[in-house]
Amino acid sequence: MKCIVLCLFSIGVMTSPCSMAKLNSPLAKSQYFEYAPYNSAALKVANKQQAAKLVKSRMGGKVLSVKAVKGQQAYKVKLLKDDGQIVSVYVNAKTGKIKG
Repeated sequence: MKCIVLCLFSIGVMTSPCSMAKLNSPLAKSQYFEYAPYNSAALKVANKQQAAKLVKSRMGGKVLSVKAVKGQQAYKVKLLKDDGQIVSVYVNAKTGKIKG
């Protein structure tokens, strides 16, 4: 019986307006979501948009997708070139060098 009362109390506290307001605050969201995958102060390419812009400016074509590479400070950019060829390249976030 104590377990049931304790569970119901816990559910009530977790769904109370005060606790829900805390989750919707900007500070609470920043605790749960990481907006930039790397420390942008030490990087030449700090986010996906910069990686896409860099590759497009150097290689031309249309950017199809950009993904952060897990475990590395790099981005994988998939590009549709003007001749119809699809290529994937990697952008080193520290140096800005493109490989692939």
